[in-house]
Amino acid sequence: MIARRVDEEKLSDRVRIVRDMETIPLDAATAAAHRLRNADAARRQAEADTITALCELAETYHLDEGELLQVLVDNDLQIAGTDTPMVSQYLCLEVAGLLRCSPRAAGSRIADALNLKCRHPRLYEATMNLHIDTARALKAASRCHDLHPLAADAATTLWLARQHKLGWTAAFNLLDKLIIQADPQLAAKKETAARQQRGVWVWGLHDGAMNLTGKLDVLDARFVDARLDEIAGLIEDSFPALTHAQRRAKAVGILANPAYATALLQQAAQQALPLGPEDAPGPVPADTREQEDPNEALDDASRYDPHRCPGHHCGTITVPPSKLRPQLGIAIHIHTDAISALDSTARIEQAGHITTSLLAELLSQDGIDVTVQPVIDLPTLEPENQYTPSTRMRRAVTLAFPTEAFPYSNTNSHGLDLDHTTAYHPDQNGQTRIGNLAPLGRRAHRAKTAGYWTLDQTEPGLLEWQSPLGYRYRVTTNGTTPRAG
Repeated sequence: MIARRVDEEKLSDRVRIVRDMETIPLDAATAAAHRLRNADAARRQAEADTITALCELAETYHLDEGELLQVLVDNDLQIAGTDTPMVSQYLCLEVAGLLRCSPRAAGSRIADALNLKCRHPRLYEATMNLHIDTARALKAASRCHDLHPLAADAATTLWLARQHKLGWTAAFNLLDKLIIQADPQLAAKKETAARQQRGVWVWGLHDGAMNLTGKLDVLDARFVDARLDEIAGLIEDSFPALTHAQRRAKAVGILANPAYATALLQQAAQQALPLGPEDAPGPVPADTREQEDPNEALDDASRYDPHRCPGHHCGTITVPPSKLRPQLGIAIHIHTDAISALDSTARIEQAGHITTSLLAELLSQDGIDVTVQPVIDLPTLEPENQYTPSTRMRRAVTLAFPTEAFPYSNTNSHGLDLDHTTAYHPDQNGQTRIGNLAPLGRRAHRAKTAGYWTLDQTEPGLLEWQSPLGYRYRVTTNGTTPRAG
């Protein structure tokens, strides 16, 4: 009995050790979960505080009364509405530096904050009390932008009482329904306006691939979706290593070449037809020939014509598919150093950077012609005496600054004003040159001209900015660096 009791105690100790080992990682996981929960609460509080600070800045940041606006417009982007307080047209420049984002993004954040506070008071209060996530509240307020303030507040108040039980997509499906119910006539007008803004856009080169987005009619969108599936299926044998989604991406490029796409569709349709002589119809018995319908006989014979294509893909295309690509001019920039060593990257205008190895692969495709343009050597480019830069000088400056030369801006420099960083004087030569020009948008240009922001280009491609509140930023072709005050 004594020996048995000892064995049971050892077993009990062993079970206790195992349980302790299981408890240790469980305790660690629980602690991590508490930290995650606390971090999320801190994030929600910080985001709510950011909204409050943006609204306070908008209400107090006045450089002078003459530059206040009720509506701020940056290109075609309206970033504040008529129900919001008067704000400084230069506020987005200041906020851009503080939040390390582009002026356009800063303007959107200011507008979102003011829209939430001024047009949705109960939704704003719930955000400040952390009853709703800030991102969800901002999106809901933005969704109601075109409604009358009273209707907008009523819709978001109804939505606020139910949204916490729903996921993101379901919550905003509900809000869309409430918005339509709040003003059906306005909803119909918006649908008409949205159809007038249809378009397709190619953007955002990253790691050698680009994004394609668009706004289509509902039926057109469904047709495109179905055709992409069809083409993806037809090219499966040619691209066996690709997934269906990847073949759909290839199908977009194929549909951009209508003759090529038609050739594929014809080939697929003809594969279902008997084309060999062994498939030809046999002789018709003599006693049945007089009973045949001549039209049916012709139709029967045509089924065995190898050039006939059933359905809507009629006709014959004999040109090689590689010759069916449309003509497209794309400028590609490749740099070399002082000893003519080739850089490993190439920049495609209005797209971005890719590797030179990918560039070589793309240019090696059949039917692509390459033309080499003269090199622009920026350091040796001669200064000009006229105020307006020549085409060659403008191209050189946009090569040096692909985006606007303002802190954190990502606006493409093509089409922007080329500002003389040191004011132009008609009686001096050589002022229009690399090192005294910078591409700026109209708002940044006005802020500099008015003296609110100061700018000094200490050397070619290096700009020192200072904001009205005294914040300083260094801008180069490599980006923006905040400077000590």
